[in-house]
Amino acid sequence: MLGSRPLVLAVALGCGAALAPAGVLAQVADSVGLSLTVSHASPKPGPIDPGAAEIHRQLRHLFRYESLRVIEQRHVQLRMQELGGIDLPTGKRVEFRPLSITTTGVLIAVEIPGTLQTDVRVPNRKQVVIGVDSYQDGKLILTLQPDY
Repeated sequence: MLGSRPLVLAVALGCGAALAPAGVLAQVADSVGLSLTVSHASPKPGPIDPGAAEIHRQLRHLFRYESLRVIEQRHVQLRMQELGGIDLPTGKRVEFRPLSITTTGVLIAVEIPGTLQTDVRVPNRKQVVIGVDSYQDGKLILTLQPDY
């Protein structure tokens, strides 16, 4: 249900994604591509944006919303330990930093200063979805998908 409290949702999508770091193994890449999608989930009736179809398939059973639209999509390439970020329409900024790569995925630090600080491990070409902030009548959702 979409309420007035900020949603802190981290859903690992795909096989083997985990929210806790695994044993660190030899790093296999010195940079990571990150595909970022900021979407808006609303309780108001409306369409599901075709660009959000995959997110919708994964989230529709986890919380209620009636419409889902993509606000922004971006791809960034970051070296290990390099800080990247994306500004949300609420004025907040989501910052992310790839920390390490192991056989189980890339460990990414994700922070919204004053709101959220977490690390997520995401396998190559799988998604992690994080509910990041209240917005208008619903919630903003950030999807990260690494490619390395």
